[in-house]
Amino acid sequence: MQQLQSLNARSSILFEKCRGQSVAPSCGMNELSPKRKRTLALHDRALRFSNAVNISCPNNFSNLPSRRVWDQLVRASDGSSNNLIEADDASSDADFLSKMSIALREMKESRAALIKIRMGSLDHHQLVGDRGLESEAGQLAAIYAAIIRNMRIRLEREAEERQQRARRTGN
Repeated sequence: MQQLQSLNARSSILFEKCRGQSVAPSCGMNELSPKRKRTLALHDRALRFSNAVNISCPNNFSNLPSRRVWDQLVRASDGSSNNLIEADDASSDADFLSKMSIALREMKESRAALIKIRMGSLDHHQLVGDRGLESEAGQLAAIYAAIIRNMRIRLEREAEERQQRARRTGN
């Protein structure tokens, strides 16, 4: 867990420099809102998780199950972070929910692969455990699920409010 935190700190510094957040106010841009900061922090966390999976992946595999599970884990963790970031630029609420649902599915798939690595004592199972990747995948999946649930609740509430306004005005 401490190794993941150290890796997260190094990745976070790099990510801060890359996204230009620290430079934005000096360039005459507005300060980021708390909501935007939370979104970018979640992007950073998902990217750090994906990176931790990638650097934990063995270069050579001792057996076919290790190769298959690790291949799936790398693809799922990368797919999850990619879809999370793509959701940020969604063209509609439906597009956002679709991309977030894919990110959630991919993160659940990542967690399942990590469980298989642990249970099967597959290659680098100790490293995965030491870095707390299984727990992080579960936490990210819970965050994604909450975002999806809250968005659906908000959309249902807004649709109901529109219907009530339409009934009052006779439309």
